[in-house]
Amino acid sequence: MLLRTHIAFCVLGLLLIIPFVSHKATFVCVALFATIFPDFDTRFSKYGKNLIARTMQVFTKHRGAVHSLTMCLIFSLILAMFFPIAALGFFTGYSFHLIADSFTQMGIIVFWPIKKFTAKGVIETGKFGEKIIFLCLMFVNILLSAFYLVSYFRVV
Repeated sequence: MLLRTHIAFCVLGLLLIIPFVSHKATFVCVALFATIFPDFDTRFSKYGKNLIARTMQVFTKHRGAVHSLTMCLIFSLILAMFFPIAALGFFTGYSFHLIADSFTQMGIIVFWPIKKFTAKGVIETGKFGEKIIFLCLMFVNILLSAFYLVSYFRVV
């Protein structure tokens, strides 16, 4: 999926989860970073062109290890050991990226390195179907945001 669709899907997840999170700003910032993190493994992504990402690309291929729940859990657990406040946001953003990519034709290897557990869909990246999904996500995000604003001002 394209960057904008990943962000829109992550924002939907954030809007649903954020009422239950105590460190909201940290959670949102880390989740938004984590939702773009898996695409650092391709030189075609917006952020995959920088030096650090290019180094990572030597060790992995796109939609390989980095696009798996295995790596999501490993990265999140490592983060939890050093920055526990950021771990939930990272796991949330990363997993929403994986969920979105599981609907594409390329799919993901869910439990890398076990390749028999793959999740594939019918969406073609950047094509009409993804554009419709993006517009629907934006519509729902706007509705949820409006609901939160109305609820906030009723309480205040």
